[in-house]
Amino acid sequence: MSRGLAGAWVALGPLLWTCGLALEGGMLYPRESPSRERKDLDGLWTFRADFSDGRRQGFEQQWYRAPLRESGPTLDMPVPSSFNDVGQDRQLRSFVGWVWYEREATLPRRWSQDPGTRVVLRIGSAHYYAIVWVNGVHVAEHEGGHLPFEADISKLVQSGPLSSCRITLAINNTLTPHTLPPGTIVYKTDASKYPKGYFVQNTYFDFFNYAGLHRPVLLYTTPTTYIDDITVTTGVDQDTGLVDYQIFVQGSEHFQLEVYLLDEEGKVVAQGTGSQGRLQVPNVHLWWPYLMHEHPAYLYSLEVRLTAQMAAGPVSDFYTLPVGIRTVAVTERQFLINGKPFYFHGVNKHEDADIRGKGFDWPLLVKDFNLLRWLGANAFRTSHYPYAEEVMQLCDRYGIVVIDESPGVGIMLV
Repeated sequence: MSRGLAGAWVALGPLLWTCGLALEGGMLYPRESPSRERKDLDGLWTFRADFSDGRRQGFEQQWYRAPLRESGPTLDMPVPSSFNDVGQDRQLRSFVGWVWYEREATLPRRWSQDPGTRVVLRIGSAHYYAIVWVNGVHVAEHEGGHLPFEADISKLVQSGPLSSCRITLAINNTLTPHTLPPGTIVYKTDASKYPKGYFVQNTYFDFFNYAGLHRPVLLYTTPTTYIDDITVTTGVDQDTGLVDYQIFVQGSEHFQLEVYLLDEEGKVVAQGTGSQGRLQVPNVHLWWPYLMHEHPAYLYSLEVRLTAQMAAGPVSDFYTLPVGIRTVAVTERQFLINGKPFYFHGVNKHEDADIRGKGFDWPLLVKDFNLLRWLGANAFRTSHYPYAEEVMQLCDRYGIVVIDESPGVGIMLV
C-alpha cells in the first residue's frame, strides 16, 4: 500500500464532514413501545475490503452510488462481528484501511408513507471511522469505535414510492496518534526485505485491533414529536427512595408529560408530571450488588408518556427506562453503596471472542455473566474501552458493579 492511506482520510474528511446529518442531543436506547418500532438489521451484509494501493478506489469509483456487488468481488459478512477472523484470507486478518459494508432493508409501508413517523438509522459501533450513505446519499459520519451513533433518514425513505433502502458504510480502522486508542503507521523502506509501499500498524496496547461493525445495526421509529432524552438520579431518605428526573422533548414546545414509577410487579408506586421533578418511593427496594443482599439488582420501571397537539392531530410517545434506586459515595478509605462498604471482587474483562472478534453476541455475554456469578464476582472493569449498552443493562439486571473505562489506553504524553 502507498503512503496515500493517511492522506486519503485527511483529504476526504473535511469534504464529507460538511454533509453530516448525524444527530445531536439525546440518544435513548431503542426500545419498542406503543409509539415506537424497531427493525434489526443484524445478519449477513455484503462486504468488500479496498485492497487498492491507496485504499481510495471505493471513493474514486463511488461504490456507495450502486449496489456494492456491482463494484467487484464481495463477501458475505455477519453483523455484528469483526471482519478479521471470519474468512480464510490472511490479508483480511491484518487489513488496515477502508472496508465497505452494505445491506438492503425492506421497510414497513407506514414508515415510508406516514410523514408523522420519524425513521432513524442507528449504528451500535463501527471501528474506527465510519461514513454512512442511504440510497447513495451521505447521512452521517462518526469517529470512535466503541460508541453508538445515529442519523434521521425520514426524508430519504419518505421521498418517493420506496419499499426498501440501501445502507452503505465505509469503515477505516487506521489508528494514529490522534485516535483512541492511538497507533502509528510505519512504512518499511528496506527494498531487500519489503515490497514497495509496505507498512505496518503499530499499536501501544495489549489487545488486537479488531475492526468492523461490532454491535447491532437497526432502524427504529418515533413520532415527529418525541421523548429525546431522560436523565435520572436517585437518592435515599431513610426508608424513602428519591428519583429525580429530567425529560427532554424534541419536535414541539407545547406538550404534556406524565411520569410513572412501577415496581417489579407492575404496580405504580409514584407518579408525577412535567419535564422535571422528584418521585418519592416509600418502603423502597434498593438496588444492591450481587451477594450483598438477599434480593439484589431490584429494578423499577420509569414510564414516560408524552402527549402533544399538532396541526395534523394529537401525538403520543411512550418510553420506559429501567431504574435502580441506590446511592454511591467514596470516603478516604471506603467505597459505599447505599451507605455500606463495598468490596470489589471481580475481573478485568474484554469483548473479544474467537471468530467473532469484538462482535456482540448474546450467548457469549450470558455465559460471561454466568461465569461471574459462579466465581462469586460482583464487579468488572471494562478494559479498555466503553462496552455495549446491552452489557451495561445486563449489569443492572444481575447486580454487577462496573468500573467503566474510557478508551485512553496507550496514550503517550510527551
